[in-house]
Amino acid sequence: MGRAERRRDEQRARLRAGEAAAFAHYGIDARSEPLSLADPAITTRVVRVGAGPPTVLFHGSTLTSTAWAPLLPHLPGRTLHLVDLPGCGLADPFDYQAVDLVAHQTAFVGSVLDALGLERAALVGASMGGWFVLRFAIERPERVVAAALVTAPALALPGASVPVPMALSSTWLGRRLMPLTPPPSARATRRLLATIGGDGSVAGVPDALFEALGAAMSLGASSTTTLEVARRRTPHPRLQVSEAELAACRAPVLLLWGENDKVQSPAAGRWAAGLLPNGRLEVLPGGHGLWFEQPERCGRLLSAFLNEAEQTPA
Repeated sequence: MGRAERRRDEQRARLRAGEAAAFAHYGIDARSEPLSLADPAITTRVVRVGAGPPTVLFHGSTLTSTAWAPLLPHLPGRTLHLVDLPGCGLADPFDYQAVDLVAHQTAFVGSVLDALGLERAALVGASMGGWFVLRFAIERPERVVAAALVTAPALALPGASVPVPMALSSTWLGRRLMPLTPPPSARATRRLLATIGGDGSVAGVPDALFEALGAAMSLGASSTTTLEVARRRTPHPRLQVSEAELAACRAPVLLLWGENDKVQSPAAGRWAAGLLPNGRLEVLPGGHGLWFEQPERCGRLLSAFLNEAEQTPA
């Protein structure tokens, strides 16, 4: 076994240990298992929590399903399927340069629903996961009971700004240095996420969660650096959602937005919600790590929205 593979094994073990401790902290009974998709190039995993109507959650870039831990106790009465994005967490490495990102987003979410045996489901996404969810809701609304975006959906909407860490990691130098960088400690991961989410987004969150997320960042470095989504800090317009696409989206969409989101201001959420035929916006105190800062309130708003959508005839 080579040095790189030993390091990956060490970080996988660190992620699993941190995840178990974080879920225990929040009183979550979770089951993690591999998830085989139709595309043999993608191997990922799902974490299952609870029982009830199915809800599939997609985390943000560089992270893993463990990131949802603070929110999970506030989504009772549902079967929550937490899925690692390609190349993230315990998923196998993935080359984003080898795919068309727009087509990949729709194909990945659809293949996840197929693998879970779900014809339709409620979808929840944060940051990059929200970008995947929004794209799928636009392209395949007949499979979406409801779509909820918790924080700005990464670079999906015009005017978004690429966070500095992501902008640096996707440069020529970043792609070569990131996989060689020592795995971040829990403390370093806490500080890094505070620069994106705001200081309040990490206050009161246990170190175990940041152990898992630090391991995920190390494991996903070689994959996320292949995301060529911007020039410097400006996203490629061809990857973003258009006015016409938002106006044609039939699925119910909830946007939960932090008033101090550093990726994009609530003005973008108001613009998108105004175009979406069944869209609504809720602006809460907080930043890009909104479900860390406001887990109870996010859970309450999500539950009400999803329950209402599930009671509405398809």
